[in-house]
Amino acid sequence: MQISTSHSNIQQQSSGSNWMPHFPNPADFRFNYYQLLLNAPHGLARLPAGERKSVAVIGAGAAGMTAARELLRCGFSVSIYEASNRIGGRLHTHPNPNGHDKSGMELGAMRMPFFPKPGAENCVLEYYICKEPGQHHSAKLAQFPNPGSAPGNTGVYMNQGLGPDSAFKNPQFINWPYGKAIDNRDLASIAAKVNTFVGNFQKLAAKYYTSPVRGSADSWEAVWDKLVNFYDAMTFDDLVMAKGKTLEQMQDAIAHPITLPDGAPAIDWGGFDMDSRQAGLLYTIGTGDGSWGAFYAIGALWFIRCTMFGFGGSELQTVAGLTQAERLPCYGKTVTDSLGNDIPSPRYAGMQSLVEYLYFVCPPGADASLHDSVNARLFTQTRVTEIIREPNGRITVVVGGESRTSYDYVFISCTKWAAQASFALSGFTLEQLPQAMITAQHTQHNIASCKVFYPLKTQYWKHPDNKIPQMIVTDTDIQDCYSLAWDDGEQNGVILASYTWEDDSLKLLASDPEELAGTVLKQLRKITTDTVGQDITQHIDKNKAVTWQWSLQKSYRGCALLYRERNKGLNNANLHYNQNRALHSNLYFVGENYSVEGGWTEPALRSALDGVMNLLHNVGAKFTVAGFDYARDYPRWSDASGGCASEQSDMRSLDQVLVSVKTLATDDAA
Repeated sequence: MQISTSHSNIQQQSSGSNWMPHFPNPADFRFNYYQLLLNAPHGLARLPAGERKSVAVIGAGAAGMTAARELLRCGFSVSIYEASNRIGGRLHTHPNPNGHDKSGMELGAMRMPFFPKPGAENCVLEYYICKEPGQHHSAKLAQFPNPGSAPGNTGVYMNQGLGPDSAFKNPQFINWPYGKAIDNRDLASIAAKVNTFVGNFQKLAAKYYTSPVRGSADSWEAVWDKLVNFYDAMTFDDLVMAKGKTLEQMQDAIAHPITLPDGAPAIDWGGFDMDSRQAGLLYTIGTGDGSWGAFYAIGALWFIRCTMFGFGGSELQTVAGLTQAERLPCYGKTVTDSLGNDIPSPRYAGMQSLVEYLYFVCPPGADASLHDSVNARLFTQTRVTEIIREPNGRITVVVGGESRTSYDYVFISCTKWAAQASFALSGFTLEQLPQAMITAQHTQHNIASCKVFYPLKTQYWKHPDNKIPQMIVTDTDIQDCYSLAWDDGEQNGVILASYTWEDDSLKLLASDPEELAGTVLKQLRKITTDTVGQDITQHIDKNKAVTWQWSLQKSYRGCALLYRERNKGLNNANLHYNQNRALHSNLYFVGENYSVEGGWTEPALRSALDGVMNLLHNVGAKFTVAGFDYARDYPRWSDASGGCASEQSDMRSLDQVLVSVKTLATDDAA
C-alpha cells in the first residue's frame, strides 16, 4: 500500500534557524546542508597557511566524489582511487541497448527522496543536481512509478492470481489505481494500519523535530534517544506485530517513559498492530515501494529511520539527467583518468549524472573541476591493498602490494565489505581505530539485490486498449516489475522486469544471466495472459536483457547497508568516528555504509560533507560560509546519543568486551 502522509502540512515547521532543516529529514543529525552549500559560493572554508593538505579518497562513488570536490574547493589536493573502470559507484546508469538517447537502466539507486518533494530545498541531492547547475542544466525529474504511484496503475498478483485465501475463481490482478486505495478489503485494512502508525509517528516527530531547545526532557534529542533505546531491540517483523497505540497514548509515552531492564529510559510508540495473517500479506505487498518480506529480519530502527523521516512515500523521483547535457564539459568525448585509462564518456543521463556532474563540472569558487585541476587526480582500475599509518602521522596508501604514496589524510568511501576484502589497515592504535570500528565492518549486513532489465518497444500502458498494469507486484520469483520512461514523448522506455532483494535475489544467483532473463519473461507472460488476456512480452525487446547481481560485483560485494536489531553501539561507532577519532588517526570514513539510513544516496552525500566539515575543523580552517559559525551552528553526533563522554565510554566498553573475547579464545586454543 502507498503510505499516506501529511508532509505538505508539516514540512514548514521550522525553528527559524538557517541551519535547522525542515521536517522530514534524517532523524539523528539535524543540519541544513542545502543552506550550508548555498551560503558557500567560494567553498566551505580556507586552510590556514602552511597546513598539510594532501588527501587520498578511496572510492569514486557519490560520497567519495562529494568529499573530493568539496576538499578541492577548500584548497586541498586530492587523489581518488577507484577499483573499477568507471566513476559513479552504486549510481550506475546502464545505457539502453537501443541507444544512448533512450531511457537508461538504473542498476543501482533509482528512486530519490527530496524531503518531501522537489522544490522543498531540504536536501543535498537537490542542491547538487537542481540548484547549483542553474536553470540551464537543472536535473530532469519524474515521479517514480512505485506501487500506487504508477500513472498506468498497479496490479497485485498473489497466490497464482487467486488473491488472499484463494478468494477469486479465476486468476486476476488486484487493482491498485493511480493515487487511489487498493481495491481489496484485506489489503486495504493493512494499508489503514500502516498509515495510522506511520501518520501518528510523523505527527509527533514533526512536533518535536524542529524544536531548538536542547537539554530538556522533551527536546528532539531526548525524545529520539529514548525511541532508539526502545526500538533498538526489535526487528522489523516485531514492529509489524507490535500492538498499536493511539496518538494520545503516544504523546503520553513522552511524558511517562518506561525503564528497560538495563535501566535505560525508553519511549514506546507501538507498532503496526497486525496479526500473523496480516503480516503475511504485508510480506508480499510492502509499504508503497515494493515487497518488504525480505526485510522482516532487519532492525526496526532501519525502517523507522527511513520511512518516518522522508525516505519513502509517494514523492520519490527518478532522475532522467541534466538538461542541455551536450553543453556540459566532456559530453560524449573520450576521457581518461590520470593513468591514461579510458573511463566512460559523461552523458549526464540518469542517476549517474550526479557523480559525472561532481567530477567533470567546475564547482563554484574553484579554478577547475576535479577532472581538469592540477590538484586532483583520478586512478581507476586501481585496487588499494593496504593503508598504513606512519609514526609521523602521515598515511601511506599501497596499491597492488608495491606502489606506495604518502598522504596527510585518507577518506574511505567504499563499502565496508569491499574494504574488508581489498585492503588492510595497519599502524593504527586502538584509540585511533577502535576494535568497535573493525567489528562493525566485519559484522555489517549488506543487502543482496538483483535486477533484470529489458528495453521496451513502446510505452504500452498508454495504449487505449491496454489492460496490463504499468507496475506489477507479485509473490513469484519476479517479486516486483516496473515499467518507466524518462519522458512522456516518443521514448519507448524500459522495464525492470524483476527486482528482488535479500533471499529472493540470492535464490537467483545460481542462474546464469541468459537463463534468468528467460525465466523472468516466461513468468511475466503467464501472469499477464492468465489475468488480463494480454501478453506483456510483445512490448519487450526480448533479445536485449541486462541483468545485474550486486553480490557478484567485487568492488561492492552487496547492494546497500542494512543492520539487525541491537546494533546501536556499532552504529554509534560508525556515526561518531569522524568527530571523535579522526583528529588523532587522520582517517575519515564516509558513505552510505557508515550511515544509519542505508540504501539511499542522500546519507552518502551528507556523511561526505560531515567528514569534510570535521577535517576542516580539525585543521583549524577558517569557515567562509555566510552566517555560519562552526562552534555555534554545527551539531555534534553526541547530542543525539547521550553525550560524547557516554559515546566514548560505550565504544571503550565494547572494545574491552571484544578484547576479552579474543583473550578467552586464545586461552582456549592454548
